[in-house]
Amino acid sequence: MSMTKIASVLMAGAWLVAMSFSPARAASVEELLAGINKLPPKERQQRLEEGAKKEGNLIVYSNQGLETIQEYANGFRKKYPFIKIEPSRLQGAKGLDRILLEHRVGKLPADVVGVDFDNIGELLKTGMHARYHSPDKKHYPSNFSDKDGRWYVAEYTLAVIAYNTNLVKPAEAPKNYQDLLNPKWKNDISIDTEPEQAVFAWMLEWGEEKTAQYMKSLMRNGAVARRGHTLQVQLLCSGETKIAVEVYPPRVLQMKYEKKCPIAMVFPNPTPGSLGSHTGIVKTAKNPHAAALYIDFKLSEDGVAALARGGGTISARKGAKAGWQEILDAVDGKRVRMILIGHDQMDQLKDKGYKMIEDIIVRKQVR
Repeated sequence: MSMTKIASVLMAGAWLVAMSFSPARAASVEELLAGINKLPPKERQQRLEEGAKKEGNLIVYSNQGLETIQEYANGFRKKYPFIKIEPSRLQGAKGLDRILLEHRVGKLPADVVGVDFDNIGELLKTGMHARYHSPDKKHYPSNFSDKDGRWYVAEYTLAVIAYNTNLVKPAEAPKNYQDLLNPKWKNDISIDTEPEQAVFAWMLEWGEEKTAQYMKSLMRNGAVARRGHTLQVQLLCSGETKIAVEVYPPRVLQMKYEKKCPIAMVFPNPTPGSLGSHTGIVKTAKNPHAAALYIDFKLSEDGVAALARGGGTISARKGAKAGWQEILDAVDGKRVRMILIGHDQMDQLKDKGYKMIEDIIVRKQVR
């Protein structure tokens, strides 16, 4: 064979080898995770830890509260001290826009991304999530994970009415949303500027027109809109306001027992809520082994403990003990009828619900 032909054959062979590896690199995260999931449990865990030791890093974007993010990070570091975890808090529309922009220009540094229930749909449209099947998903209701493994939810949020017990006698406290329209509470009510859980639940329960009329009546009764669910609880504790329309029960109980705050809560009928942070591994993850360990950690009993320490949300793991057991007693005892909003209802609720919040709660168009 001539040197020219030999060179041609070698070049062709090199081209075929390169072509055979290119698709694998493009789908390397999913293929790697799929291969690991085929291993027996003990070997699977060993393979993940060995890979994570080589990676040494993990970057997490999360929409959760700062305390919860920190407790997850602390718990993860304790379990896997060989991984340097770098969590960042990205919330709401601004956080979503940043994630989408970084993904679009190919500069998304995060290995794991978590967003609210009303934003996960936008991320799914981009195809940015890698499929990963965590063995711990069996401990959660089926609607708390994507069937293809693109996202997992470890917790849910409830929104309750709360009041200052020094300023409002329990016998006179509002028992339901309609009670908040009583003129005796005029100018004594606080509501968050982003009460989407309550508004979405009202829309499902009452319909759009009745929800709009209720919101207008509430604002006409002097409800004051302020940003921050934790702030609402702090204002109740200080006595600056008597009643809060939509706050999180773990935060209420945390302030009640740890800060000795004169506060109590009411589970309205129905009690609004939502699935928590929709968290998944991205296809461009530079640390896929560490990312998989993080997903497993969030869903594990260690993750449940970290969540309880962070406050604000409630673990959805079957048999889990909440940081504040009386919440689970109310829920499990069927004394509370919940409406948990998920991303699959956003096409029905999101645009109209956010417009009502902006027009009525924020801009106070109540006529």
